[in-house]
Amino acid sequence: MANRLPSWLFILIALATMGWGMIPVVRAVFGLDDKLTGSYIWSVSFVIGGLMCGLTAMLLMVRKQPSISRYLNGDDEPNDLSTAAKIHASGLLIFTGIPLLNFLACYYLWVSNRGKSRYLDMQGREAICFQISVYLYLLMCLFMAYIIIGAFVVPLILLFQLIATGFAIVTTLNGNTFRYPANISIIDRFLD
Repeated sequence: MANRLPSWLFILIALATMGWGMIPVVRAVFGLDDKLTGSYIWSVSFVIGGLMCGLTAMLLMVRKQPSISRYLNGDDEPNDLSTAAKIHASGLLIFTGIPLLNFLACYYLWVSNRGKSRYLDMQGREAICFQISVYLYLLMCLFMAYIIIGAFVVPLILLFQLIATGFAIVTTLNGNTFRYPANISIIDRFLD
């Protein structure tokens, strides 16, 4: 049934549920409340639901992409390096706090540039798979947040994303291909 529903619907549900779950945290951060109001369990549950809808939207969007049999540029041109670095750098948008912004920006850059060269297609696939993998890891941590362990692991995953993305940007600017560590190759299943 999920295949028949549009991906934008899942994105809207994800944004609404994650936003609803983060309201107590945002209110406390901006000083509107003296302490966290509401239930910790409810907030975590809403964020988990939002992440699950977001992951569904991500997989539906990736699944819609056709395979490319012929690229515009047979060789990798120098501007491909900066474009690949931009695709990887879009993963840093996770730190803005806007749900799914990092994936949507990465997806847009990949889709709009993947037909230019094999290098951009491959680096875009890596970046997209990494964004989906990070969301899966965060989802697992939020499930473990019910027993408090996951709350300590979330900052480690975000630090891992920051370091891996930094290495990806530097590596692609030097003209090399980058493979993310702990990356789940989801796109290859759909597109190949």
